[in-house]
Amino acid sequence: MKKIFTIAMCLLAAVLISVPSYSQKKKKETNKERKERIAKITNDGAAKKDLFIFITRSFNKNNNFNFNYNTINASTAEYYIDLKRDRISCCLPFTGLAETKARQAYSLANTDISIIANNQITTIFGGWSEKQKSYMFQSIFWNNDTDTDTQAIQVTMTVQVYPSGKVYIMVEVPGFESVSYEGEVDSRPYPEEANPLTE
Repeated sequence: MKKIFTIAMCLLAAVLISVPSYSQKKKKETNKERKERIAKITNDGAAKKDLFIFITRSFNKNNNFNFNYNTINASTAEYYIDLKRDRISCCLPFTGLAETKARQAYSLANTDISIIANNQITTIFGGWSEKQKSYMFQSIFWNNDTDTDTQAIQVTMTVQVYPSGKVYIMVEVPGFESVSYEGEVDSRPYPEEANPLTE
């Protein structure tokens, strides 16, 4: 009987140890806590030009000069901008009339033109703008990481980052309508030493 009781107690202890206690479970972040966390990430990161931005919406002018809005699921991290001091990684949809004209001009058969950079060395100009009450950054780089490809597209990107973490971006390609985006700053969804989104 003692032996059975001892075995039962050992089994019970093993089960209790293997099941995490309620207090160990990750506490869900409140809206207030999230706002405070994003504001800290934004202000600390913007000062160093070190930010990860999820893209949430893209918009461009159509033929009637009305804006077409496209909502993007930011949680998938499919479209993003990653600034790291003197490097840029990004994946942005280039849409609408601008995309159609660019495709025709560069003889691109693929209808899905994305603005892509993978840890590309660049100069990121700018900083805090007292007039705009936001951080203003600009960078010029080549789509697809090269200026030797005959289909390479030069991209000028202007990024406006508010202390709250809200971001507005404008992408310009010479000779075509600009495409704009909205986004928000957040933690990088991968370890600092690796970027699986652009590998």
